[in-house]
Amino acid sequence: MAYKPFHLGTKKHVFIDWDLIEPGYGLSFGGEKPESWEISYGIKLTPHLPKISSNPLISPDRVGEKGALNGIGVYNTLLEDNGIFKLYYDSGTDTDDLDADEDVGTQRILAYAESTDGVNWIKPNIGTVTYHGSRENNLVFGREASPGRDAHGAGVFIDNNAPKDERYKLATIGTYEGRFCILGAVSADGFIWKLIKKPLVSKYISDVQQIIRFDAEKDKYVGYFRGWTSHEHGTSHGQRLISYSETEDFSNWPTPTPLVKTSLHDSPDTDIYTNSYNKWPDSDAHLMFPAFYHRTEDYTDIHMMTSRDGKNWQRPLAGPIITAGEPGTNSAGSVYAGCGLVSLKPGEWSTPISPRIASHNTVFFDTSIDEPGIFTATWREDGFMSLDADSHGACTTLIVDFEGSNMKLNTYTRLGGEILVEIADASNDNRRFHSPPIPGLSFKDCDSITGDHISKTVTWNGKSDLSRLIGKPVRIRLKMRRAKLYSIRFI
Repeated sequence: MAYKPFHLGTKKHVFIDWDLIEPGYGLSFGGEKPESWEISYGIKLTPHLPKISSNPLISPDRVGEKGALNGIGVYNTLLEDNGIFKLYYDSGTDTDDLDADEDVGTQRILAYAESTDGVNWIKPNIGTVTYHGSRENNLVFGREASPGRDAHGAGVFIDNNAPKDERYKLATIGTYEGRFCILGAVSADGFIWKLIKKPLVSKYISDVQQIIRFDAEKDKYVGYFRGWTSHEHGTSHGQRLISYSETEDFSNWPTPTPLVKTSLHDSPDTDIYTNSYNKWPDSDAHLMFPAFYHRTEDYTDIHMMTSRDGKNWQRPLAGPIITAGEPGTNSAGSVYAGCGLVSLKPGEWSTPISPRIASHNTVFFDTSIDEPGIFTATWREDGFMSLDADSHGACTTLIVDFEGSNMKLNTYTRLGGEILVEIADASNDNRRFHSPPIPGLSFKDCDSITGDHISKTVTWNGKSDLSRLIGKPVRIRLKMRRAKLYSIRFI
């Protein structure tokens, strides 16, 4: 029987599941004696906790950024564009600064900060929003810059598929003809915005950060929003969850449908509050860092979810990947993740997080608390999960093909550890025998891989060129000892 190879191409394969690994058989078919066929042993999938920065990217040092209720919010987006790191964040308006015909629903304003090195951040004067009688501020969306709309739940993204004057896009929650909806705007530079008059999504409540991106593989916009297990407009709602929608036209979306809700791991008083979706860079994987809201204890913590297709999600950990609720800490009240996955330093990926001293509901009783600002959670590149062997381990991939001429590993081995790689000819693969190693590409030919490497070229007797195997069916065998493997890639 011919099997269609698992196509690796030139994208990274990251280990969020067992999709690439051959399940094998403990007792193979045929043969003169019983034996195992391509069975794995001694390996596991491990999720990894991030490092939390001790210093914030930005602190509340402007008018309107202080206070637990009206200061810097938890919805923010971290981007990189042409060598500039950009942070869009939800900021507040003092209630006594509102005009007579405004209400608390129009007080959120989108603010902006930037950095050239990821360490030193400035809040430039943009000059588009009048605030406390001045345009000398870093505000970009709200008040006269977006008449009738505020920046509540604003999510910003760069759409490289769009015309230049619509390259930046954002979505916010709002109202239209008396009903909740999701509203949009477009911009050439991320500073001056053109409002899309009609809602992106009509008659829908998503009072959380809206996260949208253009999916080149689908040739569509995909969006992750808030949903509810049960909801009637203006009357009642059940548990919060994550909903999903996709469209070819950014200005017109189908009503989002439920995608991810709490599981049997969770108590009945738990909501999925935010989604914090990110595409795993340069791979076929997807990530979310949703804040789970625990109603009884009135705090949120951050969990991690992974997916191959952006629709089917799983939680590698039943509990949080970033904890909250410890008295005396910056996150005693809660912690939330924003959107964006950026390399602020080579070999690392960071996403913005907002620790909160005040909890979800206590802000309505004590508005004087000054929150600490926006920090980062950081992993090594591709380091959210790994294929691990604590001692001796081995596995074989499914039949695969690839396009590159060199095999690169993102890996870490402890003292005394190593990784060896063998490539086998799978052109006549079946369950009656082990596919033979290609001459010169066996375990005994492989140069031992040790140490800490973001992108280590695999060599056999000092040679790395695999161009003769491009497009051919092969199996990759791994022997691991005291090692972590984060990704495989052919380039």
